[in-house]
Amino acid sequence: MEKKAEKSIKISLSVKDVANLVGETCSECYGVVGLTNAKSIKEKLIILKKENYVEGVNVTKENGKFNVDVHLICAYGIKITEIVSEVSKRINYVLTKKYGQLFSKINVYVEELRDL
Repeated sequence: MEKKAEKSIKISLSVKDVANLVGETCSECYGVVGLTNAKSIKEKLIILKKENYVEGVNVTKENGKFNVDVHLICAYGIKITEIVSEVSKRINYVLTKKYGQLFSKINVYVEELRDL
């Protein structure tokens, strides 16, 4: 009997690509004003533009899987738990669809609330 050779698929994962995908996904969610840089907590938080999404998304690798941390500015007056839940679900769906089961945790941090 002949054994069929298994084909392995290698996925190239760029932090910038993941950050852009996560940023676009977040910006489409209801109640999200934008992404922000978590390092600038002491200063007034700024809303990141599309080309700077990588500053608001942190991707780390742990036990062969990736963890994603997202730092958001949300709209005041909308239930925060609903925003975070929806953002987390959508990020998980989009990343799984694009890259497969490479992500184990998606942490969403709300850094500030703003009036629209």
